[in-house]
Order: sequence, then C-alpha cells, then structure tokens
Amino acid sequence: MPKHLYLLRHADAAHKESRQDDKSRELTQAGVKDSLHMGAWLREQNVDFDVIASSSALRAEQTANLIAEGMKLDQPKILLDDILYDASVRQLLDYINSIEDGYHHALVVGHNPSISYLAEYLTKADIGDMAAGSVAIITFDFSSWKNISENTGVLVKYASPEIVSRF
Repeated sequence: MPKHLYLLRHADAAHKESRQDDKSRELTQAGVKDSLHMGAWLREQNVDFDVIASSSALRAEQTANLIAEGMKLDQPKILLDDILYDASVRQLLDYINSIEDGYHHALVVGHNPSISYLAEYLTKADIGDMAAGSVAIITFDFSSWKNISENTGVLVKYASPEIVSRF
C-alpha cells in the first residue's frame, strides 16, 4: 500500500523576545487561524492521519493540535519529538524512515529551512521556501517507509493558508 507523507511547516509564530527560549515561541493569532483553516481544508480533502509527529517546539505543537482540531479528529495520535526541532534533512529522513509500516498517512510538523529542503529532496519539485502553515503532500509507491529516499516521492499538492483561503 502506498505511503502518503504530509510535510507541514509550523504556522506563523511570534518573534523571539529577549531572553526567551526559541522553543517557547507561541503562534500568533494569524497562525492559530491559519492552522484551524488548514485543518478544515485537509478534512475536506478526506485526509485521515494514522500518526502526527511534531517538533517539540511550542509553535509546532500548537500547529499540530490545531490542525487536528480543524480536521475534527477524535483523540489524534500526536507524537512530540525533540529531534524534529532542529533537525537536518538527514535527521528528518531518518525519522520518516523509522515510521511504522502499518501507518500509511503521516503528518510531520517541522521548521524551515529543513522541512522545505526535505520536500524538494524527496520529490525534486521546485517548492522553494514553504510558507508558514503550508503543507507539501507527497506520495510514495512503497509499502515501507524505510524505502523513502531522494527523488522517490511525487509532489501531489503544495498548499499554503493563502492558497487555501481562496477556496
């Protein structure tokens, strides 16, 4: 059964204040609204995640929870992982390669620039700098996440809060 990966950059976050830990930055009101809206849009696309993995940074965790809320998911399985906070493309790929093969639809909420670089690495699509709150939907014709590597995926859709709000 094919694998479906949704790479999502966390939504708009407040700027870091002096002496504030970067991981404790919260979403702005626009980021909250965009996350709920993107969740509703994903629900309209008939998406149902087997697993949601998020960076442990507050802004990413909030994005993951609001996406799940916007999708009206009952008790979503959201895994918070420190490795996703400051991950390189290699670390993100290793994480994806370790997803249980019983899962077919996985959402990974992370940070730029790595999340954008990973989307391009996996698909060779020209995505550029993913906007805050945007998602790259990628499919793989593999039954195991372990087989995912460079240029093995197909970019099905790239959607940002700005693009989705037009519909």
